[in-house]
Amino acid sequence: MSEFARIKSIKGREWAFGREGVPDGDPAVGIAEMRGFDAETFLNASVKDTMPDPSRLKDMDRAVSAFCDAVEAGKKIAIYGDYDVDGATSTALGIRWLQFVGIEPLYYIPDRMKEGYGPNSEAMRTLKREGTEFLLVLDSGTTAHEPLGVASELGFQIVILDHHEPDSKSPPGILVNPKRKDEDRAYDYLCTAGLIFLFLVGVNREMRSRGFFNASRPAPNLMNWIGIVALGTVADLVPLVGLNRAYVRAGLRRMKDVTGIAQLAKVNDHFDYDEVSCGFIFGPCINAAGRIDDTRLGARLLSLENHDDAFDLAARLFELNAQRKDMQKKALDQAMKEAEERSDDRILVLMNEEWHPGVVGLVASKMKDAVDKSTIIIGHGGHGSCRGLDGFNIGAAVIAAREAGILIKGGGHAPAAGLTIDASRLDDLRDFMNERAKTFAHPPVTYDLKLAPGELKAALIDKLEPLRPYGMGNKKPRIAVVGGWVKRVIVRKEKHINIVVNGPIGDTEAMIWNAIGTPLGDALAGSEDFYVDLAGDAKIDTYGYRRAVLIVDDAVVHGAIEGEAA
Repeated sequence: MSEFARIKSIKGREWAFGREGVPDGDPAVGIAEMRGFDAETFLNASVKDTMPDPSRLKDMDRAVSAFCDAVEAGKKIAIYGDYDVDGATSTALGIRWLQFVGIEPLYYIPDRMKEGYGPNSEAMRTLKREGTEFLLVLDSGTTAHEPLGVASELGFQIVILDHHEPDSKSPPGILVNPKRKDEDRAYDYLCTAGLIFLFLVGVNREMRSRGFFNASRPAPNLMNWIGIVALGTVADLVPLVGLNRAYVRAGLRRMKDVTGIAQLAKVNDHFDYDEVSCGFIFGPCINAAGRIDDTRLGARLLSLENHDDAFDLAARLFELNAQRKDMQKKALDQAMKEAEERSDDRILVLMNEEWHPGVVGLVASKMKDAVDKSTIIIGHGGHGSCRGLDGFNIGAAVIAAREAGILIKGGGHAPAAGLTIDASRLDDLRDFMNERAKTFAHPPVTYDLKLAPGELKAALIDKLEPLRPYGMGNKKPRIAVVGGWVKRVIVRKEKHINIVVNGPIGDTEAMIWNAIGTPLGDALAGSEDFYVDLAGDAKIDTYGYRRAVLIVDDAVVHGAIEGEAA
């Protein structure tokens, strides 16, 4: 294999390799073990075998007891959710449980533009006027000290289920958060959809013990809603390991049984219920309402059982998602131009009052990948979203900026965060973030398989399928094809590059999408008759015939061949 792979790549990364050549045994088992998992447990993860006793989390029993007391006492219960997919799915799960026992709850999801992330004091007063006595806060609240203080003064009982990073204080109410400072963080990878499922397991158990549920009045079968948990888990980009992997494996199989998701599949004419659909089809439609319209629509869709109502709402979300795409493209084009003027910054921080707060997170994600830097994109009203590179905890950085007095609001977790800032503090935020990233270095990129040209076959890709679902914490197997020379380069539609690399064993076909105009694409466009090492992941292409194709995201280009290989 090529010695050249030790050289830094076009993206400036060092490559590390897990396994060289085509594995002799089961490649899925080998990769699972190489990633540090027990292969048997990982590849066959089930909810039954993976779920802990809910009581394992700090204050879960207190939260369950308080909620059950409120239900039995007939108190007016309100759910305060969030406008992203995790917020919508967790809110829908809470609504479904309460509706099952005959309670129609209030549910409040803040307006992204007018209110921003998390609880706010005026929302608490609104809920009080509507008769709220018990408040269940989902997917926020850990650092909402002032507004939840108002809620407490108004007489609310408060339970918070959240997974965002805490600060140095505890909020009013009962907080269940696997990232609490007194937790062992064994389940800190859960999003709120997974956390409320665990909470509802505890609620069902408690209500059975109280005699509320019995043979004539059975508890809801929570597994009927596991598809909602899977959608929230995939869309929130939390690691698909442990209980999360079990949730998603089970939920994808039952996702079509959730009326709202089935109708989303119908309006999108897309009926693959897999992790890709969650991340790129269903999730964006749920998110679209929270981004640019009525933030309650996603939770409402996922709460519906009536097929006609669900279809109408799914169609509305489909149209909103189309509008969102147009807004995102315009903002992204502007951000790319502005980024050129800040090429020396370690962290990219951009602000434009024209950018809708509903698309800044998507733009931040795209910009992070395009400029290869942690990125903060701030739109109208100072509302911003942040995306961090692997190895840089952007959530902790945002919390630190808030505690330093730079931000009005801010919180998040390692890969993503949100904030609100006054425009006058923009330069302060830039300075703070760039100083914090001063010592950051890209961790080496580990490739699961190191192959020679000709070793990447469709049969090998087929054997990797048991590793799915892929996502954070369990990415699609990373493959490097090294030691070859470029036999052919074809530029397609003036932006994509198709490459064939050759070696002693044979050829490997590779694609680089949207490549022209990028450092990677421009380097490879002129690489014919050069030695190269290519890296990315692989897919099966059936156009013409069934074969494996490497989807390239990094490369090393070496010297030109001297004629003997050609």
